[in-house]
Amino acid sequence: AAGTRPDTAWRTLDKVNTATLIPGDRVLFKRGGLWRGRLTPQSGAPDARILYGAYGDGAKPILQGSVARDQADEWNEVRPGLWATRKLEPIPLDVGIVILNHGEKWGVKKWSLEDIKSPLDYWYDPEGKRIFLAWSANPAEAFNSVELALTRHIINQGGRHDITYDGLAVRYGAAHGFGGGSTRNITIRNCDVSWIGGGLQYWRTRDNGTRYPVRFGNGIEFWGHAHDHVVEYNRLWQIYDAALTNQGRDDDEIGIIYRHNIIWQAEYSFEFWNRGRTENILFEFNTCVDAGDCWSHNQRPDPNGAHLMFYNNRSATTNFVIRNNIFCRSSDRCTRMFNDWREGLTLNNNLYWSPDKPIMRWMEKTNYEQSDFVRYQSELGMDQASLVGEPQFVNPAARDYRLKPGSPGSTLATDGGPVGARWQ
Repeated sequence: AAGTRPDTAWRTLDKVNTATLIPGDRVLFKRGGLWRGRLTPQSGAPDARILYGAYGDGAKPILQGSVARDQADEWNEVRPGLWATRKLEPIPLDVGIVILNHGEKWGVKKWSLEDIKSPLDYWYDPEGKRIFLAWSANPAEAFNSVELALTRHIINQGGRHDITYDGLAVRYGAAHGFGGGSTRNITIRNCDVSWIGGGLQYWRTRDNGTRYPVRFGNGIEFWGHAHDHVVEYNRLWQIYDAALTNQGRDDDEIGIIYRHNIIWQAEYSFEFWNRGRTENILFEFNTCVDAGDCWSHNQRPDPNGAHLMFYNNRSATTNFVIRNNIFCRSSDRCTRMFNDWREGLTLNNNLYWSPDKPIMRWMEKTNYEQSDFVRYQSELGMDQASLVGEPQFVNPAARDYRLKPGSPGSTLATDGGPVGARWQ
């Protein structure tokens, strides 16, 4: 098919990935549609980006990184209460999440068959390329939807540049939603990113000799040599690790803007660390709610939910600004800083609400509770124009996290208006 009109549209992501595109081209997915697999975008030019967007009416088009196993004949009971996918079609990659009824329930990943002991425990067999799942009945008959998230980035943009994504739904992937290093001039706008991560990345050994798995993944990650990106007006939820992050080893991370994003139920809302050079990072007007209250928290070897997770940052850092945000509730703390790089960091005009968890875990030595906020401001010199107060959201049950008039934070921003994302 020519792919130039709705009635001659292409059918698969494979066709999109292998097509010859030129700067200025647009690849549009039909709203209400669903495509399984991986998108490998192509680069545009500074004055002629390639756009990956949507057309038509209805819900955002879905790019989905999972395989379905929702037919009864795809499962076999190997012993009472233990089911395995049949070998009719091998599952080619590690499964990081088993998502049931689109998130009503989910599996708990185990690392051997012997570890399966409780309902919804599961193990991916790398030799047989199938999963074993504990449940009292055939999973395909017990649940309307059974999705197995595969360990690969849904959008793999490593080495790409001059791209805009607008209006896509990226979900059910066990690595990263958007992943890849050495990127430049990318805008991610108006996208939904959900149910990401959990696949095996590698094994690590502790000082005492015990091994533990390091698992993917992040909603939107810029890995190493990331330059001039904008991430705005997105919604991200149910993320194994960080909803948003730029990080790298001995790399440049320069000119990245995160603004007006709505994040809930990610282990970390924003994670950062680097060892090279970091300049001009702006995180503003974002609403971050319920860090650590996610599918992955209790499965991690290191459950430590935080809105701002700043691991050891050895980079030369200048003009790293976090302002005009809402950080509301977390499982462990709002901010965790492993080392002191305040010289390059500005934290200000943020609204915090963390009544039962620390506002700051400072250099793994000091917890500043919410009741210590004034002392935190005085001793660390950060968040001088920030505020503690419970945000009054318009309709949190519907994920409308705009502030009501008169709510704490409604006039706190640097422009005199409300902090947080200003859209629904």
